[in-house]
Amino acid sequence: MSEFKRLHPASIILMFLQGLKGIILPVIITLFFSSSQGESFIRFEYIWLVFIVILFISSILSYISFKYKLEGGELFVQKGIFIKKKRYIQQKRVQSIDITAGLLQRIFGLVKVNVETAGSGGEPEVQLNAIKKQEASLISEALKAGKQNLKPSDAGIADHDSNDRHEPDALNGSEFNPDSNERLDESSQELKPSVKWNLSTQHLLIAALTSSGIGLTISAVGALFSQVEQVIPSTLYERTFGFLVGSGIWFIAAIIFFIVFISWIISFINTVLKYGNFSVVKQNDDLIIKRGLIETRQLTINTDRVTAVRYVANIFRQPFGYTAVYVESAGGGTGEEQGSTVLLPLLKKKDAQQVLEELLPEYAAEPVFKRVPQRALIRYLVQNTFIPIAATAALFYFYPEFAYYGLIAVALMSVIGYAQYRDAAAGSLCGQLYVRYRKLSQVIVISKHRKIQSLERHVSLLQGRRDLATIKLAVQSSFSWKLFRVEHVDVNDADQLLYWYSNKNQRGRSD
Repeated sequence: MSEFKRLHPASIILMFLQGLKGIILPVIITLFFSSSQGESFIRFEYIWLVFIVILFISSILSYISFKYKLEGGELFVQKGIFIKKKRYIQQKRVQSIDITAGLLQRIFGLVKVNVETAGSGGEPEVQLNAIKKQEASLISEALKAGKQNLKPSDAGIADHDSNDRHEPDALNGSEFNPDSNERLDESSQELKPSVKWNLSTQHLLIAALTSSGIGLTISAVGALFSQVEQVIPSTLYERTFGFLVGSGIWFIAAIIFFIVFISWIISFINTVLKYGNFSVVKQNDDLIIKRGLIETRQLTINTDRVTAVRYVANIFRQPFGYTAVYVESAGGGTGEEQGSTVLLPLLKKKDAQQVLEELLPEYAAEPVFKRVPQRALIRYLVQNTFIPIAATAALFYFYPEFAYYGLIAVALMSVIGYAQYRDAAAGSLCGQLYVRYRKLSQVIVISKHRKIQSLERHVSLLQGRRDLATIKLAVQSSFSWKLFRVEHVDVNDADQLLYWYSNKNQRGRSD
């Protein structure tokens, strides 16, 4: 591919729809609002029509001006309608290669390729939104070729030493295929036998049933309802609101239950579509993650760029011993997952270490923790119940008939505070640091000494009176930094962790 190529003509439709997606809500609100103003409706209609035509013409010009070619193992991109921009992507700067296929792309037999590089801040350095699968494979293999011999520091990853690299052991997990001959590049003779993990249908359904995405869905539904007043007649809105106020607490509770149920159904469907056909394949030092039923996605991450492994067990999964495993890496994360990458959507926690021994052996050690001291309990209880107690006191004074609901909130937050106290812990062993904390979900973070960007100890005025401190751990992720914190650890334990981090001898020690 030494000559310039254009994207597939379908990219015009994709760019147009992407731009239309950003303005569809303002268009609907404006048209509904102006429809009640009589003749102004026609004026706004033509304004938006002109804007949409301009958007379509802009998509055509963007398609014409966008060119790319692959030459000498480098990707060269030229784009810009009025101002020409040229960009070279070198092999050593590539952090991750993300290949996705949305519904429209699959109709035309196309894929979208995102290439992230060091310093791209979580946004793709180059996006080819409509190319053929063969070209995507060619670009992916060309940008990965020769990277096996690159040091992590050459690619912009903080790595003090690389003496503690391990090769994967023999495969024992029941969900693996140790003898799999699957290859992403059949012509390559240097690839080692692949290690593969699949998400079973049973675990996919359990993941959907116990997904914590219901909270985000409820927030989205709530935001939608908050706009209802803008698009329906004020008389209808006032009558509906008055009816709800006069209907009693049980009717309102039924409506809330209905909203939660609908949100749960939406969350269930979204999880199934998102993680259907999920698989992880390890070939040499690359993790190749595939997922998706309607929008398929393939992400390639080099194991040298993994900076931390994170176990997350929400309140629905933890009682049954299930957890999800995320990886923090320089490149590859998505905004949906706060810059992280889902490595294992759901599995038994007792099986996670065995799976990681094959996929990421450097992070497969059993965590070692020291819990926060008992005197920290009062701090967790106070910081969780202070606002509910103040709100309950105000309810007792102004609306005593609702004050008992405030007491329920205080009790609930007390339970959460106690759970946070029970889970808060930190520890280190050889070349690894472990932290555990809880907001609602329990989170365990494992990071290697040489991958840690910073480790800080903070002592507030109130913490100082009880010899407590807060530990903050920062690692590199797709969005520049990922910060984890454990509050109210013993100040002496915090000092020991800082000493461990400042000890350069830890950098070269194996796990």
